[in-house]
Amino acid sequence: HSSARALRDHHRNLTDDQIRAVAATGGVVCVNFVPSFLSEDPSGFTVERLADHIEHVARVGGIDHVGLGPDFVREVINDVTPPCCEDLGYGEIDPLAVLPGLDGPRGLPLVTEALVGRGIPEDDIVKILGGNVLRLFRAELGRPR
Repeated sequence: HSSARALRDHHRNLTDDQIRAVAATGGVVCVNFVPSFLSEDPSGFTVERLADHIEHVARVGGIDHVGLGPDFVREVINDVTPPCCEDLGYGEIDPLAVLPGLDGPRGLPLVTEALVGRGIPEDDIVKILGGNVLRLFRAELGRPR
């Protein structure tokens, strides 16, 4: 899972050629919610910027090849990191940083609202919110519908 390098030039993000390659194999690019992967400027740490990345991946790879990769790790890190250890060893990435309102699964309706607000058809939103990943899992794991 990754975001779009065309919108944020970060080594962790995928180029358009990489997005097309994932789509060509039937895969799904699950757009990452880590703020520093979405924007270099903190004013871009928004749900709208996340929606920009989702739309870009959909335009480049196709609507059937985009999903969500939220990385809700704050709770895990808080639970497993001793209070003595402030340096988590992530370098430039703050693993505790979140987009406003998206600090956990309860914030996911904000993503839905942003996509609806952009006029994305309901069937496509269902694909983005999990339908594409479910299709991929079923295809690759051989699970019945």
